[in-house]
Amino acid sequence: MSSLRSVPRVSASATFTEYAVSTAARLLGSAGADVEQGTRVLRRMLSPWGARKIGTRPGWHSDVCADGSPIEFSAAFSQEGLQVRVLVEALPDRLNTSSAQKAALDLTRGLTQAFGAADERLAAVTDLFLPDEDPTGFAMMHAAALSPAGGPEFKVYLNPHANEDMTGIARTREALHRLGFGKAWKAVREYAGRGFDLDRIVYFGLDLLDGPESRVKVYFRHYDVSPAELDTRMEISLQHEAGFLGEFCRRLTGSDSAVRAQPLVSNLTFTAAGGHLPVSATLYVPLWLHTASDRTVRDRISSVMAGMGLPVGAYQSLLEQMARRPLSAGRGIHTYASARVQRGRPRLTTYWSPELYDRYPPARYQRG
Repeated sequence: MSSLRSVPRVSASATFTEYAVSTAARLLGSAGADVEQGTRVLRRMLSPWGARKIGTRPGWHSDVCADGSPIEFSAAFSQEGLQVRVLVEALPDRLNTSSAQKAALDLTRGLTQAFGAADERLAAVTDLFLPDEDPTGFAMMHAAALSPAGGPEFKVYLNPHANEDMTGIARTREALHRLGFGKAWKAVREYAGRGFDLDRIVYFGLDLLDGPESRVKVYFRHYDVSPAELDTRMEISLQHEAGFLGEFCRRLTGSDSAVRAQPLVSNLTFTAAGGHLPVSATLYVPLWLHTASDRTVRDRISSVMAGMGLPVGAYQSLLEQMARRPLSAGRGIHTYASARVQRGRPRLTTYWSPELYDRYPPARYQRG
């Protein structure tokens, strides 16, 4: 990958904004998207905490990336086109969840004022996910999807285990009820058929958009389950095409068995247009513990994409803009890959860590 020579290394003395904006500009330029608009969005998402220096270790160990980096880039590939995305967790002024809540709410207000993000549905559940009493864990993560055509689209990820006054199960059920998806709980409960200890609810996602297609997502982390079993359970979705995900996971991880080194993740997506049944289900395959290097992951993803009829060249070009080291010299860039097939149309998304703190990140989210 000769182009790596032109990609500057991340310095501990650089700021988060300097790193993120320069990376986004390269990715958006490679994707043919609006660089000026995209970097303007990202600057707002990183204000004011992005002015801090990256340092050599995370002060606030973010839930965004396995090594604690608070910024993640990703790219979604489909026959309809390419979309570049960025996910951030606003760093708090103090190392506690209450301060993280304030930083997250400030960011939400900024996106609402600057770009017209719709926060009415978020306001309806804010007290659930950002409680005043004894909050714990992360507060909120924000994502922006940047397409070659159209304006940015925003979403948030909330913490079902925001404190011990309410279980993640009860909090998710109440949030669905408040948002008009009370009947969807039946599908959530059925999907977690082994029990919520093995199929653990871990995130609650909301599009910051209005309209019947605006999505509500429930995310699960699955312990001791085979991809084929999850594939079968995903038939609860209105549009899921079974029989693909087992092979997808095997080719990415090199294993036919349950993914034990790092648990699989999935989501169910609901919209007003879809009613109480999920309109889609997506599997997220963890990658950083299943191979010796990102070079192997690149080759596996390229092979899978070729079989799906998706643009391998576009993926590899973006990866060249993302990586700041030889791919053989670590295994922390690729964090997850997700896929789904609907109406015969495949979609694959790759998720990339900036490796600000570790190119060999350890396992996370083990049981217990």
